[in-house]
Amino acid sequence: MPYIFLWIVFACAAYSLAKGKGRNKMMWFCIGLLIGPFASLILAFIPTVPGTKGGYK
Repeated sequence: MPYIFLWIVFACAAYSLAKGKGRNKMMWFCIGLLIGPFASLILAFIPTVPGTKGGYK
């Protein structure tokens, strides 16, 4: 049970990172559910989408 909670936390982290970088939030949430912390690591190294300000609104 704690692993399911942890996986959901990683998916939320991926969602938050994707939002800050101007990426598709729901897609990265689903990817976060599938691969857990690796989605957050991938997003950390992907640059912000060109043409977007980046950051949170």
